[in-house]
Amino acid sequence: MNRPAPPRRAVLYLIAAIIPVAFVVLLEGALRLAGIGERQPLFVPAPEPGYLMPNEDVIHRFFAGTRGGPKVSIDTTFFRAEKEDGTLRVVVQGGSSAAGFPYGKWAAPAGMLQQRLGRTWPGRRVEVITTAMSAVNSYTLLDFRDEILALEPDAVVIYAGHNEFLGVLGTGSAYSSGFSPALTRLILTLRRSHIVEAAFQLVGPDGDETSTARKGTLMARIAGDRSIPNDSPLFAATERQFGENLERLLAGYAAAGVPVFIGTLASNERDQPPFVSSPLPPADAERWTALETATTDALARGRRDEAYRDAAALVRIHDPSADAWFLLGRVAEANRRAEEARHAYLAAKDRDQLRFRAPESFNEIIRSSAHGTGATVVDVQSKLAGAATGGIIGNDLMLEHLHPNLAGYFLMSDAFYAAMMAATIGGSGARFVDTATARKEIPVTEAGRLAAEWRIQRLKGDWPFHEERQPFSLPPPKGEIEKIAQAWFAGQMSWANAMDASLVYYQRVGRYDEAARVAVNVAMAFPFEANPRFVAGSVMLKDGDTRRALPWLRSAAELESRNPKFLMALAQGYFEAGMFQESAVVLERVLLLEPEHPTAPQYLERARAAAEG
Repeated sequence: MNRPAPPRRAVLYLIAAIIPVAFVVLLEGALRLAGIGERQPLFVPAPEPGYLMPNEDVIHRFFAGTRGGPKVSIDTTFFRAEKEDGTLRVVVQGGSSAAGFPYGKWAAPAGMLQQRLGRTWPGRRVEVITTAMSAVNSYTLLDFRDEILALEPDAVVIYAGHNEFLGVLGTGSAYSSGFSPALTRLILTLRRSHIVEAAFQLVGPDGDETSTARKGTLMARIAGDRSIPNDSPLFAATERQFGENLERLLAGYAAAGVPVFIGTLASNERDQPPFVSSPLPPADAERWTALETATTDALARGRRDEAYRDAAALVRIHDPSADAWFLLGRVAEANRRAEEARHAYLAAKDRDQLRFRAPESFNEIIRSSAHGTGATVVDVQSKLAGAATGGIIGNDLMLEHLHPNLAGYFLMSDAFYAAMMAATIGGSGARFVDTATARKEIPVTEAGRLAAEWRIQRLKGDWPFHEERQPFSLPPPKGEIEKIAQAWFAGQMSWANAMDASLVYYQRVGRYDEAARVAVNVAMAFPFEANPRFVAGSVMLKDGDTRRALPWLRSAAELESRNPKFLMALAQGYFEAGMFQESAVVLERVLLLEPEHPTAPQYLERARAAAEG
């Protein structure tokens, strides 16, 4: 039998190697053309032409099937598909705290920064785009990175880490991948191909089997392993996962030249007892119980030194006990040992084996990763601690175990804003918005605050705060705003309709400051609509805040440059601001559009006279 000559044999080997590669390439191309195996994109076209919005179904791309995963989504934000010259664009990443739960994006860094940065650069388009949502961790952030970079952001804001154990693909989650971090990242990368994604969609269930099988709150459904000790392999694996993913995330932004502002993690230290404490060794149980009783009794009787001695003994008996450390924190605080108390509370939080709060080691990972990639660390934890009673974060700034209240969310966004201003994000020409002004203009409405409080009441009536779900019902409404908020909360009214109803009520009773807050919410929510911006500016004029009104009136007139009503309002704003020449120019434009306008000639005469005088 004659063998092929060496050159011919090499050609045959080459052909044999090319055939499978060519087949894969052709199959990938065919699937792309047919629209088969498309994974959920992070951003999709908005109903308004020329705009994009976050994809409400993007969570499904982390699961097999077409509709897998928990029912969570990113708050809707509309932004230009093509970034315009001069636009300041910031993207926010993270979990439920970055998403502003339970208030929504208006309390989150995205909402508060949108409001404040818009005031900082009143003549520019400012877009703060949130990609934050509940139950996600560093895998999601890393997977979103390239699509965020495609938006050409001027900065990225990150607040994440609490979901690393029990979030989607987390080590102890009901939605765990079950693979090493390297393999999980490889699978997520491979799923960008239509071939692999089509296979996942084909073999996976068409729905969320885990959510169906596990009832209760989102926290109850996602918690797989509910006891993860500090010295366990799972704990070490989670630290490694967070560190590796975070370094890759930050390195990618650094390579693209995008500044990153990453926050340290804060949680309720004083007022959230540990959910799950380490079980006591049987040999120490009797002595420990006796000492615990003695400690609480001494504390109740005011014998604080004795209580402190016994609490310290509890810790020595069983250092892994979160309950012992928490009790020591209580006793140390009663003894006015603030520094020792905070140390003990943090130690209790770190030993809480139900991992809904990130351990302190995660803040060290954040600092280390940021240092190695040039990211800016924003010390959110210290910001909140500095404002907390006794320097210990508790219910004065937290709603439950880790979600801030409005005061806490404001401090978080204030810290990010200060860091961005120090880094001159956006360039020169900024009008710094002081803390008092920003706090006064927090973009959270009364209806939004009430709905958030009811969400938290319902959440805290279920696991892990209670073993069995507690009954929840709305209180009788005390006024018109509570009626509106309850209708929205119950799904009987859309958010937009709730805001419209609130706006009508506030204007009717002359509460123009609250009317302006509502109007700004609507204007920021629909950046392509002129009327909400006109309404916002008009309400601010009624409230006597002319300087704040002008940017809204200008943008309304830019969106509808031939609308005499909008132009007349802008002319009024200029006149009240003492900008008489600008007012006259706008009034002249009104008369060109509508020569028979009933009032423009008189106002034009007044503006010209004021400009000359």
